[in-house]
Amino acid sequence: MIRIGDGRKSDSWAEINVVVDVFRSTTTIPLILARGAQYVVPFRDVRKAIEFKRKNPGTVLIGEKYGIKPPYFDYDNSPAEIDEADLSGKIVAFTSTNGTYVLSRIGSGRVIFASYVNFSSAVSMIRKYSDVLILPSNRPIGRAEEDILFSELLKAAAEGKQVNVDAYLKETAEINRSIIAGVSERDLEYCLKLDYTDILPEYVGGRIIRSAESLGEQ
Repeated sequence: MIRIGDGRKSDSWAEINVVVDVFRSTTTIPLILARGAQYVVPFRDVRKAIEFKRKNPGTVLIGEKYGIKPPYFDYDNSPAEIDEADLSGKIVAFTSTNGTYVLSRIGSGRVIFASYVNFSSAVSMIRKYSDVLILPSNRPIGRAEEDILFSELLKAAAEGKQVNVDAYLKETAEINRSIIAGVSERDLEYCLKLDYTDILPEYVGGRIIRSAESLGEQ
């Protein structure tokens, strides 16, 4: 059974939980790993991410809070920016307004991260499980229509239903243009890159790593 919950309100979990934050965390995180990072350590708190770097020199700080890159951070939570970065062998400390908050709430089960950029890898993984919870990250003030829309697409595709992915991509772009503080056009382009990578990030033991079940690993 595949269910769609609410990342900010759900209090029961599944065998596998899928975090969705299309604008931008679950688009950026696969690209961080694609650019060669060893792993990602997620933080809800900016200060804790900075403290982690102080204790672990060489750590790269990536993220945003309420859409703004924090002081002392190396990169914004920007898939376009990250796709041009060389993160080979680096440890990344990452924080965001929505995605890392939802991650911190999940109490059990496997956890993966999905967006358009790794759509097919996510569908492939989900189909292996009978108990799946898809978690749109949404926003502190309410729904994030792009997350809900993608979650519906992911569920339908994993269930084997015929889907018009192009229609979902078009609607997602329209949603961004309706948001007062939407993502930049450059980041939007990356957020809509279907299957740009086969990397499926998975949260294991406090770290986000490249899942051994990513399509390219099978």
